[in-house]
Amino acid sequence: MKHEYCVQTDVLETIVASARVEPRHAALLATLATRSEYRSVAYVTSRDTYGAHPGAVFDASGAKIAESYREWVKAEIEAHNGDVAAVWERNKDKGYLLSEVQPVLHFFAHDRGGALDNFTQLRIFTETEAITRNLFTTANWRRPQTPNDLLVYHDYLGDPIEPRPLGAERYRLYDAIDMQIFLRVAAACADEERRVAAARRLKFTNLQTGESGTQSFAEFHPGFDKYPNKSQRFFDDWSESSAGSSGERICRRWVFEPQDSQGYQADKSQPRHLYFIPQWGHNRKVAAVEKIRNMDDYALFGRLNKFDERIGVPFSWYFYGLHGNLVKAGALERIVSAAEDGLIVLPEHDYRVLKRWQEQPYGF
Repeated sequence: MKHEYCVQTDVLETIVASARVEPRHAALLATLATRSEYRSVAYVTSRDTYGAHPGAVFDASGAKIAESYREWVKAEIEAHNGDVAAVWERNKDKGYLLSEVQPVLHFFAHDRGGALDNFTQLRIFTETEAITRNLFTTANWRRPQTPNDLLVYHDYLGDPIEPRPLGAERYRLYDAIDMQIFLRVAAACADEERRVAAARRLKFTNLQTGESGTQSFAEFHPGFDKYPNKSQRFFDDWSESSAGSSGERICRRWVFEPQDSQGYQADKSQPRHLYFIPQWGHNRKVAAVEKIRNMDDYALFGRLNKFDERIGVPFSWYFYGLHGNLVKAGALERIVSAAEDGLIVLPEHDYRVLKRWQEQPYGF
C-alpha cells in the first residue's frame, strides 16, 4: 500500500536501480542529482539488521524457473488446491535451487531548506543475491503442513550449498517520504484518535464511599491533549532547543521509520494510528551514558555534555533519551530537577523543552 506521504514513482525506482553501487554511494548521488529532482540529496546512515530473504527459483542446471520464490510457491499451492504437502512432495526431489537476497538499508535526505520538516527521506536497499540452498528439504519429518510453512518459516527450505553469486550488488528504492506531508497526516490522525478517546465513557467505583458512575476519558485525564502528537513534538523540541538554534538540520542527524496502522487494523472502526520511530544517524562508536546512580547531578551533566561533543550537536542527549539505550530517561528527570534546584545552569530554551517533557513525558 502506497500512503499519501510516500512520493516515490516508477521513474525514481528506475533511476535508483540504474546506479552503480560504490563506496559512499557517489555514483547514486550523482545519478539522482542529474536525473531527478533530488539534486542535493545526501547520505545519512545505514542499518545492517536485515536477514536474507528468498529470491528466485532455479532448476538443477542453474536455469531460472521463477523470478520470485514467493509468487512461485503461491501459484503452486493454488494449483494443488491448498495442499501444501503435495507441493513439497512434487518438487522436493527435482534438484531445484533457491537464491537468497541479502539487503542493507541506507537512508538519504533531500533537504529543501527552510522549515525543519521540509525534506524528503529516501530509504534505499543495496542487495546482493546468490544461489545459496536447495529449494526444499527432503526430510519427511520436516514435511510442511500449512502455507506459512513455505511462505514464512524458512525451516522448510533446503540445506545450504556453496554460494553462487548472481550479478553485481544492486540498489532498490524502498520508499521516499515527504516529511511535511507525513507530519500533517500524523497530526490529523492524532486529532481523530484524541477525539474518539475523549468521548469514551469509563466506569468508576469509589472504594471508600461505594459511589459509582461514569466519566469521559477527558474528565479522567484533563490536559491529555495539551501537547502535539509525539512525532511533531520531536521536531518542535529540536527546533526550539539548542540543537535547532545551532543550525543543525534534523534530517542529517536522525532518520525516521514510519509506523502506520492503515491497511493492518483488524478493527476497522478504530482511528488510524500514525507516527514514526526516530533512529539516530551517527556513524561512529558512541559510548552509552551509564552508571548514572554513581554520579552526582553535576557529574552527570558533565557526562551528558561530553556525549554532546561526541555527537557534534548541543542538547543531543535529550533526543537520545527519547529513543534508544545510549541515554536513559532517568537522566532527563535528574537534569530537569537539578536545574530547578539551581545545581546546574541550562539555556532557557532547553529548560523549557525539558519542563514540557517532565509535565507530559513521551518517547519512542
